[in-house]
Amino acid sequence: MAISNETPGLRAEILVDGQPLPEYEDDEAELNTVTRYIEASSNKEFVLRWEFGHPFPERYGVEMRVSIDGAAYRVKIKEANELYRPGGHTKTGVGHKKNHQCFRRNYRFTALNIGQAQILTRNYTYTNIYVVEEVPGTVNARQLKQDLESKGNIRMEFRFISNMRESNGDHRSSKKATLQPMGAIPEKALKGDARSHQATLGEPRPARPRRARQEYDYVDATPFATFVFKYRSRASLKALRIINDAEDVDARSLDDMPEDSMNEHQLREALRRARRQDANGRSVKQETHASRRVKRERTETATLADDNNDEVTIVESRSRKRPRGEPEVIVLD
Repeated sequence: MAISNETPGLRAEILVDGQPLPEYEDDEAELNTVTRYIEASSNKEFVLRWEFGHPFPERYGVEMRVSIDGAAYRVKIKEANELYRPGGHTKTGVGHKKNHQCFRRNYRFTALNIGQAQILTRNYTYTNIYVVEEVPGTVNARQLKQDLESKGNIRMEFRFISNMRESNGDHRSSKKATLQPMGAIPEKALKGDARSHQATLGEPRPARPRRARQEYDYVDATPFATFVFKYRSRASLKALRIINDAEDVDARSLDDMPEDSMNEHQLREALRRARRQDANGRSVKQETHASRRVKRERTETATLADDNNDEVTIVESRSRKRPRGEPEVIVLD
């Protein structure tokens, strides 16, 4: 789980099959940004999860914006009294409405299609990139480079908000909420680039109705915390030397392996896991009092159930530092 040192109490991670993905540090991370590499497996759905715990302040509400593969930001907002929710908060995909019925399409990893062709786009999913010998067509090199550079990244930004209220206006985005997979990519275009997957959207599934639209003010338009997850295939992580063959061990094997039989890399990985579990244990202990208080205020179940019912809200937000005549419109899916 990625932890922000600048904002104690805030943590974020990516889940697959209900389990957090192992994370690897990025030596070239952006300033004031927590950046981690994670492993993408083709056609696996993934979920974003974030948690607030002690000593994170409860004075203001929080806006979480997410951009996947450079797509338009999606927004989820939480009031101050919702922050310390047991089990944290999740985002599983993108919602839409058709014929007065609500649907949701889950995020998924999908492989890139690599060959001799021009580029197309579509959907959230981790999907592999396939290499094709020859594909007819021409390529716009500049557009191709731009599209490729946006792939393989999940960016989460957090901002403090206040004065949340119901909105009477309709600020829906005219853009469709989809991530489109790229078409065939010339193999030469990926030379020196370890990107392997893109995010796509799964099949539509029935979803809960949206709650009332809301608008709010920014306490500060600058994010107080940013997390970036760079997803790559295991082969790409090895090519980048993020992991190596010696570290490529089944996670379950370390649990039963005697310490004196581990090599240097296995010991390092076991130590990392122990530290992570210790940090999570301390965090849980610190949050016990806050969680009990939250449970007294309202009945909730500490599960990983997706709370995307909140996420399909449409929000207009305005920074306090921004002149009143220049509202910024933020659209939630």
